[in-house]
Amino acid sequence: MNITNVGNHGGIERGGDRPQRAQHKRDGAGVLPVRDEAQISESSRATANAVEGFAEKARNDDGDRSDVVAAALARLQSGELDSDKTYRETAKRLLDSKFTSA
Repeated sequence: MNITNVGNHGGIERGGDRPQRAQHKRDGAGVLPVRDEAQISESSRATANAVEGFAEKARNDDGDRSDVVAAALARLQSGELDSDKTYRETAKRLLDSKFTSA
């Protein structure tokens, strides 16, 4: 390798003095097929399945729920649902349904 021109805006001359035994290693080095892949964790699969189960349950409900929603909204806005008892009951129902994360 000749590096005498580096300080004079020249390049490094390579290759002429490279040993032949290194040539074949360099020519094939770094040539790997490109492969993209993604993996989904088991906990993410379980969460997706739980969400899909709730969505399916909601899709299969044929009833008109506007009265139920209106009553729940009124209870929420009145502050009736803002209590430790409500929090405990809600948490218990979520745990019992195995819905522990979203």
